[in-house]
Parts: sequence; structure tokens; C-alpha cells
Amino acid sequence: MKINNDFKDFYSSYKDKINCYYNKSKKKYFKNICKVIICEFFLILLLITFYFFYSIKFSNDFILIILIIEIISLLYSFLFIANDIAILKNKFYKEFNMNLYHDILLFISNNDFIYEENTELDINDFNKMSLFNLDILNYEGKNFTASVNKNKRFLLCDVTLYDLIERIKKDVYYNSYENIKYITNYHYHDKVNIFSGMYYETTINRKNNKYIYLIPDNINDKFIRHNLNHYLIYDGKLVKLENLEFEKKYAVYSLDEIKSRYILSLTLMEKINKLDKLIPNKKYLVFKEDGRVGIFIDSYSIEKILRRGFKISKVISKNFIERYFNEISKLFEICMTLEDIKSL
Repeated sequence: MKINNDFKDFYSSYKDKINCYYNKSKKKYFKNICKVIICEFFLILLLITFYFFYSIKFSNDFILIILIIEIISLLYSFLFIANDIAILKNKFYKEFNMNLYHDILLFISNNDFIYEENTELDINDFNKMSLFNLDILNYEGKNFTASVNKNKRFLLCDVTLYDLIERIKKDVYYNSYENIKYITNYHYHDKVNIFSGMYYETTINRKNNKYIYLIPDNINDKFIRHNLNHYLIYDGKLVKLENLEFEKKYAVYSLDEIKSRYILSLTLMEKINKLDKLIPNKKYLVFKEDGRVGIFIDSYSIEKILRRGFKISKVISKNFIERYFNEISKLFEICMTLEDIKSL
């Protein structure tokens, strides 16, 4: 894969287009704010009219009650204005960041990648990696991004896997007249994220007879660590490798120990260590029989990259765009690391 991560080249080519996005989004943003303010102004005017109308017809005590109601209504109106403006700001940020993300993605990949915001990787394709137990876990995905070149299988997608844990809440009521304590149990489901992050998939030129699973040893969440065997469906026995640094980070499982050592050569383990330095978040890796490799990176996603984006200001900062560009470039540094793995 050829990538272009020259920011100066990008900025000189796309500066006018970025300013166009900004001005168009900002114009729409302020137009919507004006609509909100005008609507709220008429509401406030209506409340004031009602107050003067009632002050003429009714007694002072009644007018005081009306005045209190009016003041409360006005305060709520101002709160609604603030809330609507905040919502419009978020929409403005998102629209601008999405356009910028899309342009950077196409530039760096030389138009080799497509991005679909609300599209998820098909659950059957995801399940083929046979790592997470989807009979128990619920699957959600979005921000599907993939190479358009059919000869290169490379894709990434934001993925959330969660379990609905049944909880019981006790409500205790004591009746002092009858001297009886009543206990009522309420059942509800609590959503617990088991994995929330990014899923990468590519292929390498080394085929194996059995799956190889790399399970992280740095899981801090006690609940997930305690129930990991419940949520994962990997099989095989623990494989001992020659890289002690690597074994501290990953537990390797496979039914074919000899083939696993061949696939996970010292060079390949160094490539995975390089990936860990690039993004230190915990990772699950699966090497499939047909040469496909799946990498699950926890707490790292396209969605988070988009949220780190631009905040409204009078001038678009070049420094901001460069930081954003470098953040998205990380995705392709992972691509290049996986390309290196392909050539092993």
C-alpha cells in the first residue's frame, strides 16, 4: 500500500476546500441559531403579554403567582436556548470534522479507502474470526472503512461488544403501624461493555492449520478479567515463545504449537511490539487458517478521533489541522505495519 503522509502537500492542496467547509458549516450553524433565538424571543414576548393581560384583570395575589410562573418559564426558555445552541455546536463540529476526516483519509490512502459512517461490518464476517462469543454478547458497529482494491483485503471498523447483566435492586419499606418490613425485588439489565474499540483485518502470506489467539495479559477491569473465558471462545493450549517481552504482554493459545512458533517468528513479534508502541492500548489478535489476521484494539476508535477534532473559532488553525492529520495518519501507520507483516 502506498500512502502519502506529507502534511504540507495536503494543506497546500486542500486549504481552500477546508475553508469552504468551514464557512459553509458556520453559515448553517449561525442560521440555525438565529432560528432558535427568534422562536424563543416570540415565546418570551408571549409570556410577557400574558403577564400584562392578567395584571389588569386580576388581584395582586393572583398577579404574584402569575409573575413567579412567568419568571420560571423565562428561566426555562433561556435554558432551552443554551441547550439548543450546544446541540447545534455539536452538529457543526461533527459536520466539519467528518468532511475533513474524509478528505484526509482519501489523501493519505491515495483514494484507496472508502468510509461509511453509519455502516457496520457484517456480523457474520466479524464472527468468522471466532474470538468473542456472540451467542452471549451483543454486537454494534459503525464507521466502516475499507480498501477499495479487491486484491488487498484491509478493513477497519468501530466495534462495541456488550453484555446485558441482570441485576436485582431491593426496595425496603417499613410499615410502622403494622410493624412489618416489606422487601420488593426489582429486576433490571445493566449494559456492560466487554470490548469497545477498533477492529482491523488484513491477510498475511503465512497459512496455518489451526487458529492462533493472542490474548492480552494487561486487562485491568476485574469483571472482564474474571469472566474472560465466558466471553471468549478461543481454544488450544498455552504456547511458550522465545520472546520474554512478548510473553509478558500476550498469552498465546493454539492447537498446533509447532506451527504457531513458525507463524509467530521473532520478526513478526517485533512487528507486533512496534504496533504496541504506536498504540499502547490492549489488543486481541487472531491468526486465522486462511491467512487472515484480526486485530482488536480496545478504547481506540474512529469515533474518538472525530471527537478530538475542531472546536469553533474565528480562524481555522493550521496547527489543529496538522494534529488531526497526524492522528489519522496513525491509522495508516498501522496499515503499513500490517503490510510489513504481509511480506514476512
